[in-house]
Amino acid sequence: MSLPRPLINRDRTQSVLEAFGVDAMVLTDPTSIYQATGYWPQTVAMGQMGAAMAVVPADRRRPVALITSQFLHYLYDLDDAPAESPLQFFLYTAPFGMEGAASAPLFLPEMPDGRPDPWDRITREATLTQLEQRPAFPSALAALRGALEEAGAKGLIGSDSLLVEAYLGYTFTYRPADPLLRRIRMIKSSEEIALMRYAARTNAEVARACILSMKPGDRYEDLRRAFFAETGKRGGTALFISTDSPSIRQRDGVIREGRSFQIDAVSSYAGYHGDYGRTVFVGEPDPVIRRTLDASIVANEAITKILKPGLRYSEVAKIGKDAIRDAGYDVIVPCTAHSVGLFHTDEAYKDDALHFVKDDHLIEKDMILSIDCPALISDGAGNVHLEDLWLITEDGCEPLNDTSDPFLQI
Repeated sequence: MSLPRPLINRDRTQSVLEAFGVDAMVLTDPTSIYQATGYWPQTVAMGQMGAAMAVVPADRRRPVALITSQFLHYLYDLDDAPAESPLQFFLYTAPFGMEGAASAPLFLPEMPDGRPDPWDRITREATLTQLEQRPAFPSALAALRGALEEAGAKGLIGSDSLLVEAYLGYTFTYRPADPLLRRIRMIKSSEEIALMRYAARTNAEVARACILSMKPGDRYEDLRRAFFAETGKRGGTALFISTDSPSIRQRDGVIREGRSFQIDAVSSYAGYHGDYGRTVFVGEPDPVIRRTLDASIVANEAITKILKPGLRYSEVAKIGKDAIRDAGYDVIVPCTAHSVGLFHTDEAYKDDALHFVKDDHLIEKDMILSIDCPALISDGAGNVHLEDLWLITEDGCEPLNDTSDPFLQI
């Protein structure tokens, strides 16, 4: 049995919502529900929009509400939530949108021969205990209204779908929740930092192991398949592993002696992402490629030596580019920073746009940033990449994956 706990940073949430005058957020997207409650709403991910929702009050002293059906609470073996829990269940018994009285609790029938199921008894008792503390609502709408009342929501609501507005009507006013969530997600909670430590470390370990298992004559597709398979073995979900340049990968596709190629590996564990980039030398590298990688290393080391709260993204880029110039290199390395978490890029967009527009963010404690140092060169002999994840601490930064080898050689 389990009692999920919110993963979202409630202090940050209160700060952001209060700044925009938002009383609470109503979330229907599976990833957002998961971050808000720690519960993965499988039915919503299957396409049953509105079967589960989360309500996140601006006031961090008020618990987050998870709205789901009584039967799913029982079926997925969830524990009852004590009154002091940071997560409270608002269960309903009728299908989405129905009104009237709550139905009787629904459980799986016993075996025809009457054999008892001790595990079922435990899960059933947990659900019944929960219903004693807070009786079931007749519908998801009634549960949502009850959760908003307990959240103290009276005016402006952050909504992540038209469903919420269509459902609640003119009772509230609304603003898009996505820009709010992006601001919130940049500052991780302690629970999220722990998940990111595992995701970053494991993603890098898998990528390194798969690369070192390759040899000249293998194909980039072999590397991709190995990365996906090994990620799955470790309980993760591979998103992509970018290798070499698209033209080499698509037209030739063979890992050839003497060529160097970049990799960019991204996978998630418990929903949180690792992001790892390296240069791979196949045999001895071309001198130009080696020199280009050296320039990226110089930039990376200069940035991470002074990466800390108070800098802006633009200053990160300038530090890296200045270090390259001062070391006598004439290579173009972007030296960008971006936030990583529930998504490969989970940072707020400029002016809270709904589409991606890169902003010059102020770096703060408990951010997790990729320092991304690819080299922009033509790839006649290869290409170069160097990327790691860093946790921003009180007065500096801490690597979340092994950074000891800036390149790999096979």
